[in-house]
Amino acid sequence: MKLEVKTTEAKQKILIVSKYSYAFLKIFKEELKKSGNEVFFSSILPEKTNQYNYCFFINEKLSQFKPSLQTKSVFIFIDQEKTAEKLAQQNIKGIKIISIQKEALTQDKIDKILWYSLSHTKEPLLKMHGLKIEKPIKFKLIKKGCDFKKNLSYQKMALLFILFLILIHIFFFLPLGATSYLSYKAFLAIKNEDYNRASDNLKAQKVFLSLTKNSFSLAKPTLLFLSLANFPNNMIEINEKIALIFDNLLVNQKGLKELFGLILNKNKTETEKKLLSLRFFTLKKNLQDLEENLTIISNNLPTNSPHSENLKKNIITSLEAIAQFKKILPFADDVLAKDSEKKYLLLFANNMELRPGGGFIGSFGILTTKNYALDNIQIYDVYDADGQLKAHIEPPKAIREYLAQPHWFLRDSAFSPDFLTNYAQAKFFLEKEMNLSGFSGAVLVTTSAIENILEAFGNLYLPDYQETVNKKNFYLKTQYYSEKNFFPGSIQKKSFLSSLMTQILLNLENTSAKQLITGFKKSFDEKQLVAYFDNPKLQDILESLFWSGRVIEPKCAQDIDNCVVDFLLPVDANLGINKANFYINRLITLKTNFNAQGQISHFLTVVFRNESAENVFPGGVYKNYFQIYLPINTVIENVTSNGVLIDSEFITDRVENNMFRVVGFLIKVPPKSSTEIKINYQLKNHFKKGKGIYQLIIQKQIGSANNDLVMETTLSKNYHLLNQNFIPLVKDNQILYNTYLSTDKIFITELLKE
Repeated sequence: MKLEVKTTEAKQKILIVSKYSYAFLKIFKEELKKSGNEVFFSSILPEKTNQYNYCFFINEKLSQFKPSLQTKSVFIFIDQEKTAEKLAQQNIKGIKIISIQKEALTQDKIDKILWYSLSHTKEPLLKMHGLKIEKPIKFKLIKKGCDFKKNLSYQKMALLFILFLILIHIFFFLPLGATSYLSYKAFLAIKNEDYNRASDNLKAQKVFLSLTKNSFSLAKPTLLFLSLANFPNNMIEINEKIALIFDNLLVNQKGLKELFGLILNKNKTETEKKLLSLRFFTLKKNLQDLEENLTIISNNLPTNSPHSENLKKNIITSLEAIAQFKKILPFADDVLAKDSEKKYLLLFANNMELRPGGGFIGSFGILTTKNYALDNIQIYDVYDADGQLKAHIEPPKAIREYLAQPHWFLRDSAFSPDFLTNYAQAKFFLEKEMNLSGFSGAVLVTTSAIENILEAFGNLYLPDYQETVNKKNFYLKTQYYSEKNFFPGSIQKKSFLSSLMTQILLNLENTSAKQLITGFKKSFDEKQLVAYFDNPKLQDILESLFWSGRVIEPKCAQDIDNCVVDFLLPVDANLGINKANFYINRLITLKTNFNAQGQISHFLTVVFRNESAENVFPGGVYKNYFQIYLPINTVIENVTSNGVLIDSEFITDRVENNMFRVVGFLIKVPPKSSTEIKINYQLKNHFKKGKGIYQLIIQKQIGSANNDLVMETTLSKNYHLLNQNFIPLVKDNQILYNTYLSTDKIFITELLKE
């Protein structure tokens, strides 16, 4: 065998520096590339040029930039003959100078410039002349035997030339408008999940985008010179990124369906496991590209348009969702038990019968993952477990006194606002009742969460029940099969939920991936879904996203001395053995006053409105054991219900976890009526003199509705508002803010106290 060895000469690197894109540069660069050189172009002067073999500087003064002696440099001056001659007189070693009187150059003159620049000639200066403009041509035409002259004047020639230039400089707006319109049509199609139409619009968009870029390249040098190129440049870049994003979304939409199918496949081959792993890797990369392109679009959008502002808000929301998903995605291998087997506890909480931890636990399930797949889901009625409890478990005082229940069972285990506490209690009951253990985590799912998720599936037909279930009728159907001929130990509700879960899994590949992800995100954000995992890294991420259902430790987000941390968590516990929360509206108003000495006083008002009908199940009287979690250094002044002072003997007052002061009492809200609760309290720690932070944490109860929240803060005259992380209405030292308590919120206000 003959071994042939070839030596390849390294390409020379050539840099061209020019603030403007002159017409001859395109030919100039092409000729350099034909010789096998790597050509780089820059509009600004680089700090170093040692890495290039040759540097061409167009209309750049030597005083602004002194190239390294290791780099061969050529200075080209256009219409600057005196500057070129002056530089040539300095006899600087290692540089060559070319003087051009006109920009327009013929091919042979370009060749001469290249020969001079790259040759070893010692001549320091080369003078070049451009093309001269010929005089107007006179035409002599003969028509039908009669001859006549048509003399084109300079004025007409100039007018035609100007019109031609104008056309060149505005023509690109036509395809640019068509490109933007098709981008919008593709967006609407993707929003409506019409992916075939979106693909067709995207193909047309790319054709017009290419035409836009080609026509804009003719106008770009002039627009750059006039500083008018930013807007069309930005619009072209936005449409380019939109095309990339939509391509990405179309690919991801198909990829997610395949991903769902692979996850549901229990008996995967090694090849299928590798394919699933590759799908996760590709999804992660696509999310990264999507994030980068959305960021570029957001930065390039015009700032003075209301439509742009709305679009920018939507982009920011999308970027937040992508960032959240990217944090969770790397743990897919662990959660799906890639090379092992794991069990997770599912707790189904009816938040229409609200409890501190989300709701009455009517059912529970065990989800098993094994070898990168959802291996099995087993659903149980809560009475399957509670009926087997032999020992007495002492219940919380409120359950014993207000629910008249002397024993504690799994169904009432969600009696803390902290999910980790409730998860530990549920594990305790399941081990005592059914000898179940070995869980790697848990997920609490409320009725509202299931409704959010069902939106992605539309109508689901349950053959076992000959029923069609959707988001709107799920709760009523579940209640019907729960209450129909109910007795402890009946399997109707369990079977109904099992049948529904089976249909969800069977239709997973055909559902809307976009709506499914949206439903899960909405449920996690609004604390209708909360989760805990034994993997500490994954759990830390869930807590950072406020998806873990933990009670937040009240501590200052910034490490400063003058920081007052405030806290509020209102907690309901429906102990009326009904589903009255379906009819309850709640308004929370918090008025805060900062006096001149720095004392902080609160006036909390909570109004409950019961819209249920009289004596009609599942509504009725709202019998609510209401608790307020406050900072431990709180002084309670008084508590009233509908203006009547509540006697202290009917109020429980305790310290929890050495962090909170918890005040609780029973209230009753009859149907078609309202109850107003008022609590006046003060903080023991005062706001100090000088700059400082007031940080208010308001937590939402797991499973609770998105209540209205009104905040009114009044500052004494010796305070100055410096900054805040929300947008309030500020008037005469009053800070007003209206919002929804849809998730946990942290309000940070920077103040200066004189």
